[in-house]
Amino acid sequence: MHWNTPPALYRSSPIAVRGFCPDCGSPLFLQYDDDPRLRFTAGTLDWPEGLAPTDHYGVESRLPWDDSGPSLPAEETKERF
Repeated sequence: MHWNTPPALYRSSPIAVRGFCPDCGSPLFLQYDDDPRLRFTAGTLDWPEGLAPTDHYGVESRLPWDDSGPSLPAEETKERF
């Protein structure tokens, strides 16, 4: 995806949209309708070492061996089906 190409959007549930690369289909982020924050996937960052996480999202699927930032706030995925 070129830096000036906007992401494509897909309504993945009644409460959220997902952004993805329109060229290759790589997932980029999740945004809930009632929340201005974008939840980026870590694999989308070219230089992830330049950012520090402030919280963890989707912790219900966290692998047991993942202990990155154990003191950070944690939130489970919102689902309202």
